[in-house]
Amino acid sequence: MHCIIAATDGSESADRAVDFAADLAAKFDARLILMHVVAGTTLSAKPNSLAHPQVELRARARLETTSIAEVVTEAAENLLDRVRYRAAVRGARHIESEVRAGAAAEAIIAVAEERQADGIVLGRRGHGRLARLLLGSVSEKVAAHASCPLILVP
Repeated sequence: MHCIIAATDGSESADRAVDFAADLAAKFDARLILMHVVAGTTLSAKPNSLAHPQVELRARARLETTSIAEVVTEAAENLLDRVRYRAAVRGARHIESEVRAGAAAEAIIAVAEERQADGIVLGRRGHGRLARLLLGSVSEKVAAHASCPLILVP
């Protein structure tokens, strides 16, 4: 195993998936790619609403002078910094991170293919609207279309 992808949305389930992926990466001295997907098609949108779902509350006040893209990207990078530290504490040594825009499942699959990942690790449930009721549409799509093994962590 040389390359592992772990996608996070900041949920507890995603944190457990990052922990599992970091343990695997440490065991195999593999490259660990931590990623977060921002909903939408671009990271270059200008502010047009204060109701963006991925904007932290303290960042909303800056929207008048900062683009939504900048705020969302900063929030995503902060999330990835937190999980990067979490993975390093668990022994992962070769850690990279990436923020993508678009549909989560498609972005995860694309990164896995581009980086020739040996596996993808996801939390079983994320922050989706029906997360409590369903396995998770992202997990289902990745499982159906990824060209490498998928590990779902409860």
